[in-house]
Amino acid sequence: MNITFTTNPNASFAIPIQLLFWGFVAVYVIHILEESVLGENFVDKVRKNFFPVYDWTKFFWFNTFLLTLNVMAIISYDIGGGRWIIFPLSLAVERILNGIWHFGETIVTHKFSSGLLASILTWILAYLLIRYSLLPGEISSIDFFVAFAIGTLITVLMIGSLFIIKSKTMKHSAGRQ
Repeated sequence: MNITFTTNPNASFAIPIQLLFWGFVAVYVIHILEESVLGENFVDKVRKNFFPVYDWTKFFWFNTFLLTLNVMAIISYDIGGGRWIIFPLSLAVERILNGIWHFGETIVTHKFSSGLLASILTWILAYLLIRYSLLPGEISSIDFFVAFAIGTLITVLMIGSLFIIKSKTMKHSAGRQ
């Protein structure tokens, strides 16, 4: 499947959709770096607000797993084609929603949420994906909605797990007093 960019009525160029998915992976790498070095880093933020024993090792392995999953999704689609698009598309949705989390955190806390800058690049890729692939019908609505549901579920599980851990940690702390 190609994404065709029409620059004017007489000219256009096409790129394989896999390149756009690889763009999501590249931006995810930038996102990891941003969460590691800019503002209040992600590990300190999670440790302070949700999970007191969260550390750089957990951060590393979680992001390694999710990054590997993204790469496997693109390769699976590249080899299998067809409905396999749901796999990389659902992970792209997860990245898009993760950016919305960072945006919301910035608004609520009035502090820069590390990860927000890379999220802007993710949203640019999302625009390209929607404008030049979903809207013209290159990606079926069914595939998109299934991928959206899976991506949303992944996001809810990731963010929800932080709140579950926080709740358990608070109950455990209260039980010791």
